[in-house]
Amino acid sequence: MSNLTDTAPVSSPVQIHRGQLLEGGAGLLVRRGTVERVLASEDAVRRACREHGLPAIEHGDAWLTPGLVNAHAHLELGSYRGRLDPGLGFVGWIRSLVRLRATMEAGAFRAAAREGARRVLATGTTAVADIDSTGASQGLADEIGLRVHSYREVLDAGDVERSREALERVAKPLAVGELGQEALAPHAPYTTSSELLAGLRASIEARDLRVAIHWAESEEEEDWLERGEGPFAEILRSSPGVRGLELLGRHGFLEARTTLVHGNQARPEELRRLHDAGISVVHCPGTHAFFGRAEFPWELYRRHGVLVALGTDSLASNTDLDLTREMALVRTANPGLSPGEVWRMATRNGARALGWGESLGRLAPGARADFVVWESGSRSDREGFLEEVTSGAGSVRAVWVEGLQRFASGD
Repeated sequence: MSNLTDTAPVSSPVQIHRGQLLEGGAGLLVRRGTVERVLASEDAVRRACREHGLPAIEHGDAWLTPGLVNAHAHLELGSYRGRLDPGLGFVGWIRSLVRLRATMEAGAFRAAAREGARRVLATGTTAVADIDSTGASQGLADEIGLRVHSYREVLDAGDVERSREALERVAKPLAVGELGQEALAPHAPYTTSSELLAGLRASIEARDLRVAIHWAESEEEEDWLERGEGPFAEILRSSPGVRGLELLGRHGFLEARTTLVHGNQARPEELRRLHDAGISVVHCPGTHAFFGRAEFPWELYRRHGVLVALGTDSLASNTDLDLTREMALVRTANPGLSPGEVWRMATRNGARALGWGESLGRLAPGARADFVVWESGSRSDREGFLEEVTSGAGSVRAVWVEGLQRFASGD
């Protein structure tokens, strides 16, 4: 780890980091995995070193930023890259995915999740919301050194027996480790029956679980939900006769602990409901491009004040798990969005979407010591760095989570 001094106390309860902070400052004082103080100047760094009798961990002219937050991924699907054809349409893609999943062994899902977690970490993400239908992410957080929010996926497609099995499975808490967090993912309004949604409330309330739900991703799903029409009628049972958001509202899911994913087909009155409930929406630019969907309605979300975070989704509908690529895709598709706005989507907005509030996505007193050391690049000013990193040109030197170095380039 050539970026550290030989005597740097990398495992000490107290650490002093020297580097250029994106949010302002020349270093960090970290105690037991938490940022205790932002050191405003080189003099402040030297005083902290004298005060604690410790050398600084030197990062040179690199940028120190909060870790990126990937607010939606399916790590277990990592081996599906390039194996599914978006030209089949959304329902055709789902059919192919289901067939492919049936051929996979449990060990393959675990291996894919492990590889995906390492890729996520190496590209500057320190926390990921992982949708887990197989148990592949259990214990993954502590193994890799990455914050993993394991959203246990459940669905029944109207099948009573599957609903009963799903409820029995989620009634048992998941072992996630110190860096992990258990959460719940009813797949989508079109694949979860009213009985299943109602039955999940007990586990959600008893264990105070965060919730993630795929919502309003395609026109086809809303056509089926409202009118029982379109391609989904070929694979699903009787339609509920209402839009997805109305169905979720009937079962108490329109609350701040819920995060909705995609939201491409949102209507103005629905966004008003989301704003009033304090619900965030996760946009997945790579998947959006994979299916060739119409432009995401950014202005509509901005007008209604709904927080938008970013996710990579899965390699079944994307080519990488690198959140800097997602930022670049957003900026290419929407030149009117500033680098600062896009950066917030990948940091502070993601932290809020996952229920971390101000503890992640920023470097300030009281925040977790989850940060990324970036090569300085061709620009030495803050605006120049943001321009480069949100255009996909950032280069990660090292990643720290909970005050411990979890990745270093070249290792």
